[in-house]
Amino acid sequence: MEAIAALIADWQDARAALAEIERAEHPDIIDRYGRVWTWRGRGDLYRHCGIAAPADMIIQFGLPSQKSLDNPNSDPCGICLDGRTRNVRKCRPEWNCSHKVCQSDA
Repeated sequence: MEAIAALIADWQDARAALAEIERAEHPDIIDRYGRVWTWRGRGDLYRHCGIAAPADMIIQFGLPSQKSLDNPNSDPCGICLDGRTRNVRKCRPEWNCSHKVCQSDA
């Protein structure tokens, strides 16, 4: 049993080392708005505020539309909000939803 535990520990250490190498090969990308896009961990996909895109498409993205900001499932950062307000109707308390906008007081 100890041998299996040692093998699992070795595998976890090797996987962590490999993840660090992969992460070093995919540095964060900062777009023209100052948003930081982080590598997702697969292929060429980078993420920011729930949006995933290949690295070569990031330059094509502008700021999110008002309609996407009004989606209660989105959690935009300050850069994506760009001073705009969200028109999201909060869920009823008995629904016990997990939307961040419904759990905030703002």
